[in-house]
Amino acid sequence: MEIEAKFRIAASELATLAKLRRLGAYTLKPAPAPEQQENIYYDTPDARLTTARYGLRVRRVGSRALVTLKGPAEVGTDGIHRRSEFEFHGDQPDPTSWPPGVARDLALALTGGAALAPLAAVLTERYVLHAIFNGVEVAEICLDHGLLRGGDREQPFAEVEIELLSAGSANDLATLAAALGEHATLEPESQTKLQRALALRQLVHV
Repeated sequence: MEIEAKFRIAASELATLAKLRRLGAYTLKPAPAPEQQENIYYDTPDARLTTARYGLRVRRVGSRALVTLKGPAEVGTDGIHRRSEFEFHGDQPDPTSWPPGVARDLALALTGGAALAPLAAVLTERYVLHAIFNGVEVAEICLDHGLLRGGDREQPFAEVEIELLSAGSANDLATLAAALGEHATLEPESQTKLQRALALRQLVHV
């Protein structure tokens, strides 16, 4: 289960947050360098995944690649998203090439074995702050900006994601979000990047 809070932010305010090294009782440890991500989303020609409110993504960061299958999201008014997530190393969207398991079986059931094609793209520069409480990392604060691509249309974006890790709690998520809000103007974001890219294509949201 993925649990994260998403917020819209002015791109000009990201640099302010990137300089933070403490938020109340939390120490913020910056990643060594920003990530340059290429995220390609896939679906069948008749949009079976989109219709079922699933998202299938291949993310490339340098020579590394990661396949992610995400389920329908539950979104609160506070910008907190909860959804099932399956993730593994690989660069092939075709589930027949995946390792045996729940993700493979689910993807094959959703697609009916139909061919997959690129649906949308999100190009992201991500700067990560690791949030540490009492010596334990409880969340990742991701400062993102980049481009959403849907069809032949593009849209710039900037947002903050706070992703809860296994050692973190809902209280950590709420506390970190409130503390970040003291340093920048954050607006809860109810839509995923994929939903916004699909809106550029005028397709059904997932």
